[in-house]
Amino acid sequence: MDKYELSEILRRERTNQGLTIKQLAEKAGVTTRAIDYWEAKQKVMSIESADKIFKALGISITIGYEPEKEV
Repeated sequence: MDKYELSEILRRERTNQGLTIKQLAEKAGVTTRAIDYWEAKQKVMSIESADKIFKALGISITIGYEPEKEV
């Protein structure tokens, strides 16, 4: 997953749910400025912040690791 994909998912899901940045910030317990930065791809979300945001949106994001397969 590209480091900015979470920003794209955040903006898409927030707008699909009809939430303003302020509403989501209050629901997730983060600042509106942080959401502005994340959506504008000016900063990358921490795992802790992503967890808060996506829980508030009611969606789950799985970030996985898959070891290389031997051939």
